Amino acid sequence: MTSLMLVALQRGMKILYDCLEMLTAVLSKFKSYFRHFTISETGDKAVTWHGRNLTVHVAQIWLETLESMLTEAERARKKTVPTMDEYIANASVSFGLGPIVLPALYLVGPKLSEKQVESPEYHNLFRLMSTSRRLLNDIQSYERESKQGKLHAVTLQMLDRSGTSEREAIERISSIIISMRRELLKLVLQEKDSIIPRACKDLFWKMSAVMHLFYMNADGFASDEKT
Repeated sequence: MTSLMLVALQRGMKILYDCLEMLTAVLSKFKSYFRHFTISETGDKAVTWHGRNLTVHVAQIWLETLESMLTEAERARKKTVPTMDEYIANASVSFGLGPIVLPALYLVGPKLSEKQVESPEYHNLFRLMSTSRRLLNDIQSYERESKQGKLHAVTLQMLDRSGTSEREAIERISSIIISMRRELLKLVLQEKDSIIPRACKDLFWKMSAVMHLFYMNADGFASDEKT
């Protein structure tokens, strides 16, 4: 990485940190409103069917997402560069699919016990869905984000493996995505020893498929193409 690229990366990370600080301040001021109309509303809708209070779990999902965003902000502030494994572990949560998919599982039909939502199967379904989609996003948006000085998987792959070209880094990340998607489908189709209802597992797969189409050929959020 050249000195100019490093300076751009540091500036971009500083901007990200400042923005997240502002976001945190806003959320702090409006946390009562946010909690009532987002977290409590979801929990209240689900409690009549599941027979237990789910608000705490929904709140925890949001908390983990915000904490992962703050972790990225702290890295930007301290100008630290994580390893690829550290980046993936945090980025899969900060990508933000948790608050979208996980609360919805309580509303799709089948009842979910506390044992089920704490099971390795449940967490693996989310990890594979979210991580593979985050990596796909990084591949499609790395040119734009590199210009903005943002940290992403392509750059980290090049740093982790000295001498790795941009093309080689993208190819390696693409192979990881394919492997994760296959593993996710295997979990969804698995019947033996599975404790997560198929309807819930299908939601993980459908979200993965939607995000795959969204980022298949371009950065879905920043694309100039009109549909």
